[in-house]
Amino acid sequence: MSALKDSIIQKIDALPEPALRQVLDFVSFLAWKGADGEQSVLAVAGQLSGAPMSAHEIEQALYGQDRQGSK
Repeated sequence: MSALKDSIIQKIDALPEPALRQVLDFVSFLAWKGADGEQSVLAVAGQLSGAPMSAHEIEQALYGQDRQGSK
């Protein structure tokens, strides 16, 4: 195995589970991009991790307020 792969594996082995999900998402994206960069983003949407969010939760995350503008 190459030194680069060994270094990557050592870093991955030290990561907690949530970070491993992010690494998997990123590696999947890189594989998709390398295979066919023109492919629809919806093709990788099923690989995204995380709990589903309601519209209200998305607004809170983006703007820190609800639709009426109160915080």
